[in-house]
Amino acid sequence: MTFRSFAHRSSIFHLRYLVLAVIAIYTFTCLFNNAAFRPSNFKPSPTDFKPSYYTNSREFRFTNLSVHPVSGKQTVLVLTLVRNRESWGGDRSFSDFLSIVLGFDYPMSNINLGVLASDKNEFKAITDYIKQLPDDRNPFRQIHVILREKDAGISREDRKAESAQRDRRRLIARLRNYLLYTTMRDEDSILWIDSDMTRVPNDLLGRMIDSGKDVITTATRSGPSGGFIDLNAWVGERIKPSAEEQETIEKGGIFVPGPKSVKFTHELHGEFRELDSVGVTVLFVRGEVHREGVAFTTNYIIGAGWKYEGYDGIESEGLCYVAGFLGYKCWGMPHAIAEHSEN
Repeated sequence: MTFRSFAHRSSIFHLRYLVLAVIAIYTFTCLFNNAAFRPSNFKPSPTDFKPSYYTNSREFRFTNLSVHPVSGKQTVLVLTLVRNRESWGGDRSFSDFLSIVLGFDYPMSNINLGVLASDKNEFKAITDYIKQLPDDRNPFRQIHVILREKDAGISREDRKAESAQRDRRRLIARLRNYLLYTTMRDEDSILWIDSDMTRVPNDLLGRMIDSGKDVITTATRSGPSGGFIDLNAWVGERIKPSAEEQETIEKGGIFVPGPKSVKFTHELHGEFRELDSVGVTVLFVRGEVHREGVAFTTNYIIGAGWKYEGYDGIESEGLCYVAGFLGYKCWGMPHAIAEHSEN
């Protein structure tokens, strides 16, 4: 027998065994997936049967391959949450929000957009609008729209009730984090803008980037002449629970945190002032800060135990608390005033 014929027969021999092995593995897999043939001690992972927290999830991604970022300029991801049509404020819509972004004195080719909607009708309205945009209204490299719909929620009328704040802000934190980590790629910075903001200074984004600071927010008022409303951005001391209130917290009861001796952003002076907490009406975060785990806390983190909530520091207020332990600082811009819908 020649070496060539021996090698040929050896190859056929190994090929037969390979085919038999594949058939055996396939047969075993089919039997194992049949409940009647599973071992008696087999237990599926809990996640196999865990229902989704959301009733409807979808994504739409628009990418314009002809758009190229301007060299030497940071790339920015602009993010917003919207529950439904009413979330834009009054008779406003996604088009009005887009106008705010388009008004920035910054290269649009360096900006990506991310939107998370919690209503399927608004998700459709947004995506339909994007699809019909002319080029001069859609100069962005990428727009990513996400639907995360949930059956029940807190109505817009009840959202300021003290008893609703824990659950409301926990859900908002979850949605913000999902939007952030689903859409963020290689952008240098993230700019959060509330969906019902009506005016943001055109030069604000550039000033925030040029400052080199980690986390920055603005002063925010209601309409062009209303009072200042973003009371989540402050520096100072907050109230702490009494022993009786702490016991209530540990039993799952509600404690409402609030200011003891604080100054809010609009009460400060100077171009930049350091803060202990920020709001998210307009919030700038360097990409590195978010990527290292500084996100929106989903529970009251200050004073929390292994089995119970803390008494303060949920959502954006917890963001600065976490950032501080990593060496990052939060800042306010008292004289950079953004405007929120009066509705």
